[in-house]
Amino acid sequence: MPAIDSSLESWLQYISSVHPREIELGLGRTQRVAASLGLGKPAPLVVTVAGTNGKGSCVATMEAILQQAGFKTGCYTSPHIHVFNERIRINAHNVTDEALIAAFEAIDGARNQETLSYFEFATLAALYLLHNDNVDVALLEVGLGGRLDAVNIVDADVALISSIGIDHTDWLGNDIESIAVEKAGIMRAASPTVFGGEHPPHAVVKRARELDSPLLVSGVDFRAEEDVVEGDIDGAWRWSGQSRGQQGEPEAVIYSGLPIPGLLLSNVAASLQAIELLPLTIGVESVTTALAKLALTGRFERRKNSSNGRTVIFDVAHNPAAMGQLAIRLQRYKAHNSQARRTVAVLAMMADKDAIGMITALEYCVDIWYIAQVDEARSMAADEVAQALKDAGVASDQGRILQFDSVESAYKAACDQTEAEDTVLVTGSFFTVAAVHGLTEQI
Repeated sequence: MPAIDSSLESWLQYISSVHPREIELGLGRTQRVAASLGLGKPAPLVVTVAGTNGKGSCVATMEAILQQAGFKTGCYTSPHIHVFNERIRINAHNVTDEALIAAFEAIDGARNQETLSYFEFATLAALYLLHNDNVDVALLEVGLGGRLDAVNIVDADVALISSIGIDHTDWLGNDIESIAVEKAGIMRAASPTVFGGEHPPHAVVKRARELDSPLLVSGVDFRAEEDVVEGDIDGAWRWSGQSRGQQGEPEAVIYSGLPIPGLLLSNVAASLQAIELLPLTIGVESVTTALAKLALTGRFERRKNSSNGRTVIFDVAHNPAAMGQLAIRLQRYKAHNSQARRTVAVLAMMADKDAIGMITALEYCVDIWYIAQVDEARSMAADEVAQALKDAGVASDQGRILQFDSVESAYKAACDQTEAEDTVLVTGSFFTVAAVHGLTEQI
C-alpha cells in the first residue's frame, strides 16, 4: 500500500499490481468490496451504457443535456486520453487527485484479501465518489462486455446499448449473437432498454422479453432525420421518440430544428431517447443548447498542429465498424471543405484487433499511411500493421506506406511532409490519439 501523502501516480501503479491479471471478468470481487464500503446505487437515477462503439459519445451527450437542464451529473467512462481523472466526472469536471486518493484508500482498506483489478478499483472509486457527492443522475459506461463487467453490480433505471459489432472476441465471443448476450447483461427487469441500431440481435430481443424490459429501437421507436436546407452547410435535424410521460405511460415527443452535433447522430439520438425515459423534465431549449456545443476528445475531433498549423483529425476508432463510420465522416468532411486535398493517416493499433478489416473500411479515404506502434505491451508491431496494409491491397511501391518506430515520429513526419491543404488523421486506438494529442491546439 502506498505511504501516506503518496501521489496519485503511486496509487495508480499500486492498483495495477494488486490483481495478477489485467482483465478478469466477474462481479463477485467488486460486489463484496462494495458491500464492505456500504455502496449501493450511486445516485437516485442511473443510466448504464454498453456497446461495441459509441459508449463514450452517449455518456457525453447525456451529460451535456442533463447539465444544461440543471441536474447534477456523475459520469464514469474509460479509458482516458491524458490523465486518469478524466474517467470520473462530477458536474462535467474531472475529479481531483485528492478525491481519487481518498477513494482508493477507502477501497484498499475495505477489500480485505480481495485482489481487485485496475478496472475494478477504478469502478469502485467512481461509485464511491458519485455517491458521496450526491449526484442526481449517474451515467456509467461499461468497460468490456456488460454481463460480467464491474459496472454491472449497479441496477440501471435505463440501459442503453449503443451498438453491437465484432470486437474483444477473446472475452466476448466470435459472433454477434454471443457478443449480444454479454451486452444484454446490463438490462434489468421492467426497466427500459434503448438500442442504438436498427436491427437488434435476437439475444437482445429475447432478453427484453424475459425481463419484461420495454425495448426501444432506433428507426422504429425513435429516429433522427436530417433536414436538408439548400445553401445551409451546418444543417439541422429532428428527433422523434417516446417520453416517459406524466403518469409513466409512453408519450410521443418531437424535437425539431436541432443543431447538427459534433458526435455521430445515431449515438446522440439514442442518448436523447434514454434521457426521455427518465422521470425528469428536459426542455427543448436545454437539448438545443447542449447539442450546439457537443464534442468529445478523440471523436472526429478537429484540431491543428502546434508547429505548422496543419489540420489534424483525431479519432479513437479501433475496430472495423468504427473505422467504417470514420470513413463516412471523412467523406462528408471533404465534401463540405472544398479546399481539403489529401488525407494522410497516422495509424497504430492493438495486437488483438482485426487490422485488415479496419484498414479495408478506411482505405478508400486515405492517400498516404504513416505506420507506427504505441508504447504499450498490447501494441501491434509496425511491421505487422504495414503487412496488413499490403494484404488489404495498399500498394507499398508507390510511397503510400511509410513506417516509423513511434506514433510521435510518424505524426511529426506526416505534418512536416504534407501541404497546407492536406489533413492529418490520427487513429487506431485510444493510445494512438493520446500519444500526440498534446502536440496540437484548438482550431
